[in-house]
Amino acid sequence: MSTSQLSRLQYHSAQWVIPIDGPPIEWGFLAIEGPQIHAVGQYADCPPSAKCPAPSPGSIITPGLINTHIHLEQSFSQTIPKGPQQSFVDWLLAVIESNRSRSSATDKLERCRLGIQECLHSGVTCVNDIASGPESIQALQEAGLRALVALEVFHPGHQPIQIAHWLEAYQKLQQASALAPLITLGLSPHSLYNVSIAAWKALQQALQPAFIHTHLAEFEAELNYLAQKPSAIDHLHQQVLGQAFTVAKPLPSPVQGLLENHLLNQPTILAHAIYTRPADRKALSQSPVGIAHCPRSNLALHGKTLCWADWENSHIPIGLGTDGRLSTPTLDLREEARVAQSLHGWSDARTLSALTLDGAKVLGQAHQLGSLTPGKRADWVLWQADSSTSHAAPEKQVLAPTTPAQAVMIDGQWRYKRESQC
Repeated sequence: MSTSQLSRLQYHSAQWVIPIDGPPIEWGFLAIEGPQIHAVGQYADCPPSAKCPAPSPGSIITPGLINTHIHLEQSFSQTIPKGPQQSFVDWLLAVIESNRSRSSATDKLERCRLGIQECLHSGVTCVNDIASGPESIQALQEAGLRALVALEVFHPGHQPIQIAHWLEAYQKLQQASALAPLITLGLSPHSLYNVSIAAWKALQQALQPAFIHTHLAEFEAELNYLAQKPSAIDHLHQQVLGQAFTVAKPLPSPVQGLLENHLLNQPTILAHAIYTRPADRKALSQSPVGIAHCPRSNLALHGKTLCWADWENSHIPIGLGTDGRLSTPTLDLREEARVAQSLHGWSDARTLSALTLDGAKVLGQAHQLGSLTPGKRADWVLWQADSSTSHAAPEKQVLAPTTPAQAVMIDGQWRYKRESQC
């Protein structure tokens, strides 16, 4: 990459500039003004007064990658493998025990910092994080990473409703994010099997979050629990909370439960969505929702993931998420993308869109993120392809594991540099 400044404009050049909302530009430039993208075009069209140095061979500029579902607090050094005969509920219990044993604010803050650095090093400029406290907000602000952060809440009982603890926890997140302009605060009712309809409504009404982020239709026991059938969820609640719970009335599906109770009327990110019906997908297409698709975690924990053919024509945005490090060995979103591409037969261009503009749509941020469009925020990545991929299409070069992120800019500020010349 080459860079120059003209007045308040910064000019950056590369062999390939991939805007996402238009075709790749060979020998292109990107002009930045403050925190915004000013212009994108052919290097030959740079103003002579800009004195923009010639682009380097193998250099590629793309929008920043967007991780639509992550648990930064779970950035442990190792995963918790799920045994072939182990149920998902038993794996969840192991996760809960691991989190409890290392739950101090210091421990969580350090894990969040490690997870954020892994994200930045792999070209991620925005994450959608689920948090239990303010630690991830502190770490995100330190690193300058853009984020949506949702407080994860649990309340499986539908009577009495006791939310004072969660109101206090949310206020702490509000205080932590008050001076963090790159962070948007939301609410994460963990799931319908861990938060009752009544508690969900009470929390949403009391907190008025900017968005909702929840786990939905992830495994079969969830569906059985909501239908008031025998379910492993009973064992989960008994082990964690000392008693079993039931839903107030049977629900035909998690999606229908949310729809019938008017809980999908505001921007909502649905993680996983493996077990959905045609009627669910049709209904979701009329709601302000996006899907966070986590194929590596889904395959490791459930042996399956959502069927892309079922969603392809739904017009519901689907982005990619890594989930947490307890179920996924890395937070490299391009590894997630390569698995999704192999599973679904996506083209390289479609895959890169899932990492950028589609992810922005899932998070309700497409007006400012996801493409190199003049007026959007200056969140972008410089990549350096090697000679082994130099003859491939530029999107394929970006997706190759041999193409590292060289530099990451977020809101017009450098947040990661691999090499000094950037």
